[in-house]
Amino acid sequence: MSTSLRPRTSPVLVAALLLLIAGLYLVFLSSGSEKNTTQVLALESVGTNIPVMAMNQNEKTIATAWKWEGIVEPSEEKSTAVFSAQVVYEALHRVRLDEQGNVILDHETLIALNETLDDSRLKLDEVALSELQLIIKQGLPGDVGEDVAKIVGDYYQLLDASKEFNAIYEQDSATIQESENTIEQHQETYRELIALRELYLGTEVANKLFSTSDANSRYMFDMAKLEQNTELTDTEKQQKRIEITDRHTEQTISVNNWNERHNVFLAAKKNIQMVSMNEEEKQAQLTELMHQHFNLEELAHVRHLQLDNP
Repeated sequence: MSTSLRPRTSPVLVAALLLLIAGLYLVFLSSGSEKNTTQVLALESVGTNIPVMAMNQNEKTIATAWKWEGIVEPSEEKSTAVFSAQVVYEALHRVRLDEQGNVILDHETLIALNETLDDSRLKLDEVALSELQLIIKQGLPGDVGEDVAKIVGDYYQLLDASKEFNAIYEQDSATIQESENTIEQHQETYRELIALRELYLGTEVANKLFSTSDANSRYMFDMAKLEQNTELTDTEKQQKRIEITDRHTEQTISVNNWNERHNVFLAAKKNIQMVSMNEEEKQAQLTELMHQHFNLEELAHVRHLQLDNP
């Protein structure tokens, strides 16, 4: 990761590169937020009423497949578990399953893995990791439990290996005040990160888990390169920005004809927002509008956008 080149950059490009540094390479570092994953929590009784989170009755998730009666509660004297079954369930319950009951590897799954494992204070030895995987297998009997347990184990190993990767990157970036990295050098570093993921997760699993993250990275790199381009006119750059944005949207949102339909929805949403009414009524109208424009399956793909948020 050489830092010998010093290109001319605008403030916007510098800001973009700073975002790249913070968002692309240090994705495994914890912010130090308080999490329950490092505390020994008592197992809830199998009769505990924990809501099943599904967008509709037909949607399959880990929540709908989870079998509390399969959880074997260890005695307090013998228990060395870092995780309780409830903590594991709460972290993974929104991960979706396909019609055959196989886990769907997507950005939602990646978020769940990070919520479970991405804590700088979390140190799992071989025994603790095996205990975590056993809880998953007990709660999810069959192939899906085996698959999820393996992915969890592999992902934890990836997080552990990433510490060295991040250390190397931070050391290399220490000279940034003397010489700025080029966009191409940042891309090369990101390719090394992709190779690290594939080494620990396998190419297929890594590509599916990080498909949205990779699309976001391509978007940021493309925008940074466009900002640096001195051969295009302002009009041409604006057209390129639209093309890059549209391509990014198509790669990250699995909804048919999303761009056009979303724009129509936003126009209708704006009309509701401009009308004077109490917050409860406005929320109800926005939620109704959202369901008018998108079906439940489509909304499952974009739930993170909170379309009906006032």
